[in-house]
Amino acid sequence: MYGNENFTLITGASMGIGKAFAFECASRGMNLLLIALQEPRLEETKEDICSKYPVEVVTYGADLTEPSAVTALFQYCLQQKIKVNILINNVGMGAGGRFENISPDFYLQMLNLNNQVMTMMTYYFLPMLKESSSAYILNMSSMEATLPLPYKSVYTGTKNFIYAFSLALREELARSNVKVSVVCPGPVLTNPDGLKRINSHGKRAKLIMLMPEEVAKIGIKNLLQGKGVIVPGKVSWTIVKLMKFCPTSLKMKMLERVFRVYRDH
Repeated sequence: MYGNENFTLITGASMGIGKAFAFECASRGMNLLLIALQEPRLEETKEDICSKYPVEVVTYGADLTEPSAVTALFQYCLQQKIKVNILINNVGMGAGGRFENISPDFYLQMLNLNNQVMTMMTYYFLPMLKESSSAYILNMSSMEATLPLPYKSVYTGTKNFIYAFSLALREELARSNVKVSVVCPGPVLTNPDGLKRINSHGKRAKLIMLMPEEVAKIGIKNLLQGKGVIVPGKVSWTIVKLMKFCPTSLKMKMLERVFRVYRDH
């Protein structure tokens, strides 16, 4: 039982940006509830954080796409009296290639993890967040949410959903104690497959590539400042702003040429 202590809940917390969020929050003295698949690296992440920072770290291993997994997690928090005042919906997955070349099962899994899990996590934990004097929700989208990418059509669709959902919910909760932010990074080096994708674009991708630790630092800083849309990196921010003034037909032709490298993946 954890009593009156507040916790920051992070999904997908055992690797990549989620793990970086965990370390960034711990460095700010936040207690953590880390959610990821039940694998050794989840406990390894906990041990690493506890060896560096004097915070409470609780781990919960689960596949959040399983039926009732989110409700089971919420009930666990109630039973253990874990009070969540910051919810970071980070977990997600993606893929590139021609739309018809990827299996429908993979698409359903992506839609479930990227959108359904985030929506249900927000739904169940929002009443708890409202009980805190100050609370935050941070949803992980992508700069691709504003730049629909050919050959990543379903992935960018899921990220656009997160972007729109976050901005709409932010306005709904504007007069409450809960602040909602959405973070929209460009390419982030999180795993070997990500490195292959970045290398396929050559030097232009490396100009806007960030490390997970950079995204986490910028994301948490701006979240706590109450910023709505967070685009880490000056180059990525500039691209997003400039593309707003580009005619849609021209923008889509440009994006098709740039991301044609994914066509045969």
